[in-house]
Amino acid sequence: MSDDVPLILAEDSPTPTAVFLSAQSESQMQQYTAAGWAIAVTAKFQPLRAINITEVDAQVVDEQSIIRPTLVSCEAQAWTATSLTEVARWQPRVIKVNCAFSELESAHIQAISKELTGKGLTVVASHWRDDNTYRFVSLNRIDFLDNLHPPEWTRLNFIACADEKIAKMIVKIGKLHVGQEQRIAQLRVSEAVRNDHIASLEKALIAAQQSPYFKASS
Repeated sequence: MSDDVPLILAEDSPTPTAVFLSAQSESQMQQYTAAGWAIAVTAKFQPLRAINITEVDAQVVDEQSIIRPTLVSCEAQAWTATSLTEVARWQPRVIKVNCAFSELESAHIQAISKELTGKGLTVVASHWRDDNTYRFVSLNRIDFLDNLHPPEWTRLNFIACADEKIAKMIVKIGKLHVGQEQRIAQLRVSEAVRNDHIASLEKALIAAQQSPYFKASS
């Protein structure tokens, strides 16, 4: 499941580019290369887990050579007090900061949102949930941050757009995407419930087969 998909689909540049300051996984980056994006990392790249840069076709670039990328993506754990200033000089079209389930305090995440809106960016937020017995993480909503009342800060990722037009397109596509993601999440929960039920039946059958009554009757 990914909240990057609406961004990828909404982008209309013939040569989209993404710069990753940090990332959670290779698949997070590979979805961009699969969509034909050129992706890059700097020497300061901070993977939150082991990532093989060669596997994701990422180019290591000098920060001074970055000019107007389509996207700059960063995990909230790697976002610092100077990150926005450093990123803003590249004049990206979109800045994505992934805060959901980062274990950061709400106040810290709210401060990031204020930084982004304070730059005059139109901020879209994606809300994530894990409110089922199996704790499956699923995408719940993509909307303008101003439309979330109240924001559940620790479950949000931010997609901050310099162009309001692309922000509107991300929200439009995002609402369709979320519907599909929710159906997938429901199927995953149903499958888990089914597997648990089968396991319980098998356990009960084994217990019955081992009982003296079963052995005597057979």
